[in-house]
Amino acid sequence: MAVEEEGLRVFQSVKIKIGEAKNIPPYPGPNRMRDCYCTVNLDQEEVFRTKIVEKSLCPFYGEDFYCEIPRSFRHLSFYIFDRDVFRRDSSIGKVAVKKEDLQKYHGKDTWFQLQPVSADSEVQGKVHLELRLSEVITDSGAINHKLATRVLECQGLPIVNGQCDPYAAVSLLGPSRSEAKKTKVKRKNNNPQFDETFYFEVTRPLSYTKRQFDVEEEDVDKLALRVDLWNASNMKFGDEFLGGVRVPLRVLGQAGVHDAWYFLQPRENGGKSVKVEDLGSLRLNIVYTEDHVFPSEHYTPLRDLLLQSANVEPVSASTAHVLGEVCREKQEAAIPLVRLFLHYGKIVPFISAIAHAEINRTQDPNTIFRGNSLTSKCIDETMKLAGMHYLQVTLKPIIDEICTEHKSCEIDPVKLKESENLETNRENLRHYVDRIFSVITTSGVRCPTVMCDIFFSLRESAATRFQVDPDVRYTAVSSFIFLRFFAPAILSPNLFHLRPHHPDPVTSRTLTLISKQTALGISPI
Repeated sequence: MAVEEEGLRVFQSVKIKIGEAKNIPPYPGPNRMRDCYCTVNLDQEEVFRTKIVEKSLCPFYGEDFYCEIPRSFRHLSFYIFDRDVFRRDSSIGKVAVKKEDLQKYHGKDTWFQLQPVSADSEVQGKVHLELRLSEVITDSGAINHKLATRVLECQGLPIVNGQCDPYAAVSLLGPSRSEAKKTKVKRKNNNPQFDETFYFEVTRPLSYTKRQFDVEEEDVDKLALRVDLWNASNMKFGDEFLGGVRVPLRVLGQAGVHDAWYFLQPRENGGKSVKVEDLGSLRLNIVYTEDHVFPSEHYTPLRDLLLQSANVEPVSASTAHVLGEVCREKQEAAIPLVRLFLHYGKIVPFISAIAHAEINRTQDPNTIFRGNSLTSKCIDETMKLAGMHYLQVTLKPIIDEICTEHKSCEIDPVKLKESENLETNRENLRHYVDRIFSVITTSGVRCPTVMCDIFFSLRESAATRFQVDPDVRYTAVSSFIFLRFFAPAILSPNLFHLRPHHPDPVTSRTLTLISKQTALGISPI
């Protein structure tokens, strides 16, 4: 995704390997073990969640995550949570890496110490304020000063427990002052437009104070304005603090006017003192990429060369194929190439050309497309982009059913629980696998045309190259449609937007067993 920056478009992406955590503090109870998962957050927005690792203080995750970042951000954060069946999951610790520090850890396996998490310190976003100090002459002729505080808007407030219903509390800080004024609540909006103005009397008339109470005038330069943002919560724990700013009135200067944006800050002394070493650590590998892109006309010659690749003989001499050979990771070349060829409607001839060349180089029909070649990566990326809707329409109903029913399908006697029956579990597994195969084999009419055309080309090239093997025309296609398309989606439905989060351990085991049969393209029973 693009962010504008000085006439260029900046495309940001991050690829993360979440390895493991170690030395998580034990649960304060007889069991002492925890059921931990890790979340990835852009500022306070959760963008990924790992599986739950049960009964461990050193949970191993071994999960990869990639996303394109559509907006500016300040921190890439990771939170370790302990699942609680009866209450809200509790946060154990966090790792927060500033955007400008991401390059320090680029591509390196790094152990990060977990830091304490405090609701008062978890802030993001900014607020737009306008302050104006004016003189008012009272009926008695005394000069009184009033401060007009206008809260215009906020941007980028965090989503708290799936909602953001913000309001602002405005107060003037000074001796004997405790008055706070509030804006209206803006429902379901993390970029609220308030545009409300509040007035504070900031200077007591000299005649009034000295005659009756002998109190000196307030020094305006020593006063400060406090604006706190809150999330109006319906929960019994009260409203959640979103962040605040403290603006000294000396910023008004001689003009008496000040207009500015302020980043929200944590509440002072909001967190408890916790020893960092008591919280454990987390192993991560972070690859953050920023591509600064010129206007498209600068790339016209390169684009034209790439689009001619399907017509170059041999295709190994084409620009696109050379690009794939230059890149250490084939996926780095496959992602932009597939998007380019898809956009210009030339993905089928391009993949057909490179696939035909790869099949002709293959000596054994059993090893077709077994490696991570440019061809296989391009087909993977094409299926991911063109086939996502097809995948959701085909699999989501049955995946939702499996995740809702929580039926055990464990058929390994060693892993079988005492309360489970092997025959019952086998029947559950047979039922689910049959359902999966049924929805897949009857979904052909919904398969995107571009995927059908690519599979037809693969089938014909494989059958021509290995004429003595009657099955190769099918295995060349099934290695993609089953092994690389349906099976991964069944194994990790959250990565394909079939489920919002990683399934629980029992359901995850069920999906693993189903996925293994799907990857083979056979029914288990």
